[in-house]
Amino acid sequence: PNQLAFPTIHELADELGMSSQTLHRRLKDSATSYQKIKDNLRREVAIQKLVSERLSVERVAEIVGFTESRSFTRAFKHWTGLTPREYCKREA
Repeated sequence: PNQLAFPTIHELADELGMSSQTLHRRLKDSATSYQKIKDNLRREVAIQKLVSERLSVERVAEIVGFTESRSFTRAFKHWTGLTPREYCKREA
């Protein structure tokens, strides 16, 4: 895909046959949230695209849904403790 796309929590709840409040509560009971799940997926896809496919930081940012590579770099550093370029150097 050109870009990761996530349904809204309301759309996801509908797909699962429950209310968004029930889905939110079940995720909370499991010590997670929809945002944490989306962030984990973004991080995993970003790492794979950066390390395995060697795509540019700008392209990976776009794929995982960031409009600016600076915002992606900040998020990536929050997720991993390293900037995307530092992470790639470490994995090389």
